[in-house]
Amino acid sequence: MPQCRSSGVKTANAAIFAGQVRLISIHAVLTGTKPTTIKVFDNASAASGTELARMIVAQTDPADPAARTGPEMMEYDMHGVLAVNGLYLSISSGTGEGAAVSVEFS
Repeated sequence: MPQCRSSGVKTANAAIFAGQVRLISIHAVLTGTKPTTIKVFDNASAASGTELARMIVAQTDPADPAARTGPEMMEYDMHGVLAVNGLYLSISSGTGEGAAVSVEFS
């Protein structure tokens, strides 16, 4: 099994890696009460350039299945997508929003 590195858990925008790298997976869990958008870009230092992945985690209401808005946690298997410039993580923020995210790469 190939080995990979982890960004560790991040709760805010962060530069993950500078330089060419393979994106292995993204793991996210909602920490707030509002839907939160998570994006990973092929960029070493900013939320711009090629967007490699986007996920939205949202609170669910187990008492009302019709009111479910999305999963509270997600994992994306990115199959080693090549990022030429690096990896930058963007987590939307605001009142009642938030997520804990880890990015695995090699």
